[in-house]
Amino acid sequence: MSEGLTKSLEDYLEAILIIFNAKGEVRVKDLMNFFDYKVSSVNQALKQLKAKGYILHEKYGSVKLTEKGLKFANEIYAKHKALVDFLNKILGVEPEIAEHDGCSFEHFIHPETFEKFSAMSDFFKENPDCLKKLKKYLEGDK
Repeated sequence: MSEGLTKSLEDYLEAILIIFNAKGEVRVKDLMNFFDYKVSSVNQALKQLKAKGYILHEKYGSVKLTEKGLKFANEIYAKHKALVDFLNKILGVEPEIAEHDGCSFEHFIHPETFEKFSAMSDFFKENPDCLKKLKKYLEGDK
């Protein structure tokens, strides 16, 4: 986690990035729908993100990531995708579980550990025979 940001605030940054990439604009209502939260919760989170310099937001206006916010949101989202991919495609975890766990891990995984996860994922993608052996092993065919 970034200094001063909770898991929840990191989730907001990631959501802003995802919504912006899908729609080209992010409004408070979009975040309410994304999380199924009330307007007061969303506004409180946006107020904190704005105070920390991660977003720009004027009342009733769209939400925009600052350069700092975009950089951090991209880092979080890249971790999320890589972890979900590893859990699902390498370890064979069901997609819904991989999504849930990846979302949790992305906030707490140490950079060194994440680097090793990424390297191991790359290794298995480059060595399909090893991946096949791993999957057999994980299925109990030792």
